[in-house]
Amino acid sequence: MTELITDRLQLRRWDEADLDQYAPIVADPRVARYLGGLQDRATAWRQIAIFMGHREMRGWTNSAVIERETGRLIGRAGLYRPEGWPGTEVGWILARSAWGRGYATELGRAIRGHAFGALGIWHLISLIEPANIASIRVAEKIGSTLEGEYELNGTAMLVYGQRAPAATTGSPDR
Repeated sequence: MTELITDRLQLRRWDEADLDQYAPIVADPRVARYLGGLQDRATAWRQIAIFMGHREMRGWTNSAVIERETGRLIGRAGLYRPEGWPGTEVGWILARSAWGRGYATELGRAIRGHAFGALGIWHLISLIEPANIASIRVAEKIGSTLEGEYELNGTAMLVYGQRAPAATTGSPDR
């Protein structure tokens, strides 16, 4: 994904130096509970590397989320569609210190607008564990509705999705 700027946030390309701020976010038990469990520093490094490679292959990815006021990295957000994924996913993971501020909704709306506009993607999904009520609410706030279920690595996920406002033909994944 090209760099996006919202009122309060910036999505930018990953840098290896981001690991020091990103690793503690995904190691937080409350953040990691819907990520398949705690993530150690090495796993966080591999995630960043995957996102960097995903950008090279697709032209967009989950990007580092920077709080503009403080300049600190507070999570990741963006688009993701590795091989075998059920669609192009808009997603977000934020540090606990960033919860409750409307950041996920702000990011979701900006990413959705970029995907439907500049990238020409006409269908987006979010894979959400059924117990993750906060993410379900964000998905609904950005216009997604429940479309079904999907099993991801042995975990039942809800599929929330939406089509671009004028989408009728073409590829959902562009």
